[in-house]
Amino acid sequence: MAAKRLSGNDYLFEVAVFLATSAQGCLNEPPLYGPFRLLDALSKLAELPDYVTGLAPDPFLKEVKAILDEKKLLVMYDVEGFKKAIDEIVEKFARELKTRYLDAR
Repeated sequence: MAAKRLSGNDYLFEVAVFLATSAQGCLNEPPLYGPFRLLDALSKLAELPDYVTGLAPDPFLKEVKAILDEKKLLVMYDVEGFKKAIDEIVEKFARELKTRYLDAR
């Protein structure tokens, strides 16, 4: 049986539930779980255009999502690799910000 496709509202609610329960979890979890949960949320947000009419798919966010989904579990066995992956993601965003907002002027 095929899974029912979520509506945009359902998907938004699922992301909101994830964020609320993540905040609660961060109270007692190891410190590195906070960054992990934020990266997981970013991965979920990258999929928002798949659920919301009027939002165009963003190739850059899809690329970031693929990297996140590949590297976020490094937190479990390679803390330095996890930290490096976060740095790489932030650098990608910085370059993309420049491309989208500074180079376009």
